[in-house]
Amino acid sequence: MNELQIGDVVEFQIEKLIKGGFLGHKDNIEFFLPKSLSGLKEDESVIGKNIKAKVKEFKQNSVVVDRKAYLNEVREKLNELQGKKIEATVTKIKRNGLVIDVDGISGFVPKEEIFYKKIDHRKYFEEGDKIEVILIDPERRIFSIKKTLPNPWDEVKNLNVGDRIKATVSHITEYGAFVDIGNGVEGFLHISEINWDGINDLSLGEEIEVEVVEINPEEEKLRVTRKNLLTKPATVFAEKYKVGDIVEGIVTKFINVGAFVEVDGISVLLPNKFVSYKKGEKANEVFNIGDKAEFKVITIDEDNNKVIISRKDAIPNPYEIFAKEKNVGDEIEGRVKYITDFGMFVDLGDVEALVRKEDYKNEYNIGDKFVGKIIEINGDRIKLSE
Repeated sequence: MNELQIGDVVEFQIEKLIKGGFLGHKDNIEFFLPKSLSGLKEDESVIGKNIKAKVKEFKQNSVVVDRKAYLNEVREKLNELQGKKIEATVTKIKRNGLVIDVDGISGFVPKEEIFYKKIDHRKYFEEGDKIEVILIDPERRIFSIKKTLPNPWDEVKNLNVGDRIKATVSHITEYGAFVDIGNGVEGFLHISEINWDGINDLSLGEEIEVEVVEINPEEEKLRVTRKNLLTKPATVFAEKYKVGDIVEGIVTKFINVGAFVEVDGISVLLPNKFVSYKKGEKANEVFNIGDKAEFKVITIDEDNNKVIISRKDAIPNPYEIFAKEKNVGDEIEGRVKYITDFGMFVDLGDVEALVRKEDYKNEYNIGDKFVGKIIEINGDRIKLSE
């Protein structure tokens, strides 16, 4: 205790609340922080908190400290430092930035204030490193390394939306990629803007041409597209096929509204409504990924890059075949496909039929065998009764 002097700064952990303040120890010295000098709430939430304070006076068994005096001193120092380039020491490296020490004052450099590029700062710093920073937020003790460097965004103020520029792929994420336009400024290339397929086919270091979509140097924001500079797949498709053509394709992906089918390397859409003659049947109920089939081209929209195909229109109408092979009154067998409030639908193979509630008496579950007779054949409407 004899080594401490009034005005010294000490650091310790609050261990408990006592009448009138807080108590803690360090190096076998007991420190008492009066509530009036703490700037802290007098509740259990502060227990375990590490604090710094200035020595105010010595008691027989403890040292009385003043945290408010320490904070006021820090505030004065920070006001003097604001806007100046100062040296700091890295004390801790975190995922979201760097904890630093500036002449005994703890501060923080957020990751977005370290580099102009979107790179992992944890690979470039070690604890104990000396760095140059500028204070940008005294209240929160936020510092910046970027502000000590020339701003590369000043060099791109003449860029405009629509400009085409060369860029190098500098970082790839699940949402797309960042591209360096040559001076350290990076633009964001969303995965939907990489190409017309929405697939990230880029590699690190690859040189590409992009078009400026949005630029705001003040906010350090640059968005670019590569897709707009590529020929639309629908245009390539239209060079070989026309509406009405029958094409062969491979099912590559299922989505809520249907499936994507690859035709000569071009991805086209097969909506569920064009999958089958059966009402409500979906692509993933008819096909497996990798299945090959023939389809009819329904729509080629080059402006909106949309090609729509149909499986239903590429095969004979099974309801017409059924009408030729079957007659009203014939007995037929099928499986209950689904049940509604007004009856149930029975799967007859290539077609399905409705059995209204009033036309059957037995109870059925989905998957049960149903044997009945045909009571109506009218286009794609077939009705049965028990």
